[in-house]
Amino acid sequence: MKMQFKNVVLGGTFDTLHSGHVKLLATASLIGEEILIGLTSDSFASTYKQYNVRPFAVRLANLKSLMSLIAPERKIEYAAINDPYGPAVTRPDLEAIVVSRETLPRGLQINDERVKRGLRPMDVVMITTVKDGYGNILSSTFIRRVLGIK
Repeated sequence: MKMQFKNVVLGGTFDTLHSGHVKLLATASLIGEEILIGLTSDSFASTYKQYNVRPFAVRLANLKSLMSLIAPERKIEYAAINDPYGPAVTRPDLEAIVVSRETLPRGLQINDERVKRGLRPMDVVMITTVKDGYGNILSSTFIRRVLGIK
């Protein structure tokens, strides 16, 4: 995959990091020169997660550590997300959004909201789903359930 964009965005809770997150983040670093990563705030995550996520500061530190391994040469900006859209609907410089199959609907909603606000829609780059050896889709929720973490 060749770098195609100056500014790429992606977002999530990034609670229990797994290979699906690595694929999402690596894809962003392969196609984007600069990456904006939206990280859900504790208060916003509590509105849709059925479990208590790790504190924002812990998730951010873990994400920064992972990105230092995946893309040490990339310029990365982190932003707290307090709503379903985050800075993706206010930043005209963003050219592409990286999503998974599961988050594709949100990416499309973000583009609709950008258009309503007079911004150009972003290119949507979707990664394929990452599954475990038994065919289960990897997610933080699934991993926590398997490990018995509440």
